Amino acid sequence: MNSNKFFSFSRFYQLLRNDILLNYKKYLLTIVGAFIMGFIVTNAQMPNYMDNDSTYKFDSSSYMTLFVTCLVGLGAFVGSAFSELSSKIKASNYLLMPASTLEKFLCQFVIRALVGTVIFLFIFWVDAHLARIVSLSYIEYSDGQPAGPEKYDYIEKFHYSMLLIKSRYPFVTNWKLFEGIGMILIAFSTGVFLFSVKIFFRKLGLIKTGITLVATLFLIMFVMTFFSHLFYPETKGLDIANIDYTLTNGYKNSEILLYSIAYLAPLFLLPLGYFKLKEKQL
Repeated sequence: MNSNKFFSFSRFYQLLRNDILLNYKKYLLTIVGAFIMGFIVTNAQMPNYMDNDSTYKFDSSSYMTLFVTCLVGLGAFVGSAFSELSSKIKASNYLLMPASTLEKFLCQFVIRALVGTVIFLFIFWVDAHLARIVSLSYIEYSDGQPAGPEKYDYIEKFHYSMLLIKSRYPFVTNWKLFEGIGMILIAFSTGVFLFSVKIFFRKLGLIKTGITLVATLFLIMFVMTFFSHLFYPETKGLDIANIDYTLTNGYKNSEILLYSIAYLAPLFLLPLGYFKLKEKQL
């Protein structure tokens, strides 16, 4: 078997370089737009005044909400891969490019998922610090008086380690490397779903993929509700029976299910997207 037929590093590099040269303006506009929108959203969520009698703080939980909100933008960028497939003419030209299906799939994955995630993390970090500086420059007490030095504690300085505070995830009973990777893979699996399932659609691919994701979640809830009524007749309406129990290893059965999906979903979704692209190639 000639491995060069499936993957060639020089050919992959040329494909990657060609994509960047053709779309660098679009990528730059996306980065600038993400930076501006991220700053506006972050700054809008930070407080304009403070109250000495209040225990409120803009802390890790506030940053976590912002981070999840901004992840929607990253998901939209990842889910916009293979934009050439939305047009018959562009799709024909794209599929006829002198590169293997694997190289085309990896090219989009590297640019959209890997590089996009790294740039997103950097932009969010810069926006969080810049928005904090701007907010602290005009924050005041509720009575209109300028805020004192305590304002620096009122809005905490952002760092990514604060997103891993155990108390923010009450549904996690254990917190080790396995769980940490699992939490990351949940977000990664969602991105891979948007990336791979997008290939199945031609027009309005991102919107249809988002609808498919929501429909999949509702289908899972419906199946769980159905079995709840089947095995637990006392279940009412759309309730799902609470059958959580702790295993001998200290994990709950629901955690095992969640982590299994997080770990196994990419192993299913990535080949699914690859073979769908290969089908189009043929």
